[in-house]
Amino acid sequence: MNDQYLQYIRDALTLATADFSGRTKGQLVALVEQLQYTNDRYPRKRQVVIDEVTGKKITLTNSPVPGKQSHAKGTSIPLVMELEFSTASWRRALSVLPEQQLAWLSWCYGYNLKFDYQVSIVKHAWAVFELSRAKSLSKKTIEKLGSLVWLAAQDYREIIMGRDNYQYADLAAMMGITKQSFNFTYRDHWDSFMGIFSVLDRDALHELAKTRSTQKKDNSQKMLAKLY
Repeated sequence: MNDQYLQYIRDALTLATADFSGRTKGQLVALVEQLQYTNDRYPRKRQVVIDEVTGKKITLTNSPVPGKQSHAKGTSIPLVMELEFSTASWRRALSVLPEQQLAWLSWCYGYNLKFDYQVSIVKHAWAVFELSRAKSLSKKTIEKLGSLVWLAAQDYREIIMGRDNYQYADLAAMMGITKQSFNFTYRDHWDSFMGIFSVLDRDALHELAKTRSTQKKDNSQKMLAKLY
């Protein structure tokens, strides 16, 4: 899977997980703009008067009074937008991915700030890091590295989005140590974290595309699958 196809999946997933909830005015604003027509002078209920001669009740027939009503004007708003429908297959595939892949894609491309997703990403990265490191580390170094895991996740997302990322000097300044000390003690570990998130990103995107293709094949007819 080349970089161009990975970027296609990223763009499609970002579009599929975008929030379109603000496309309408909302119920309260719509009610204010389309208030129900009322008129005290000519009420909807027919007026009744008493005949002075016979004493009988007489119902008056009033002419219709023009006015606005609360019914929506123009075309109705569909319950599901065409764009939301056409991208449903990506969300369907995303929902069945493994926990760490679901968390990463939802946070990185869906901008979902759910705390459980962030915890899952950090736990996965730390577990892979623990398995890959060859030498034991001091308690102080481990505590410092623990604070770098989530920072590395954010930094790698900035790289994916084409934005400026942290330099080693910036990381050293945030940790309150010199650049030389950072390069000697933490640089290799930082690069390991970045590599872990790179693998997680590529594997998650690959699994997403594979799952979507399988679901389309299994759950849709050949002609209907093209619509998704």
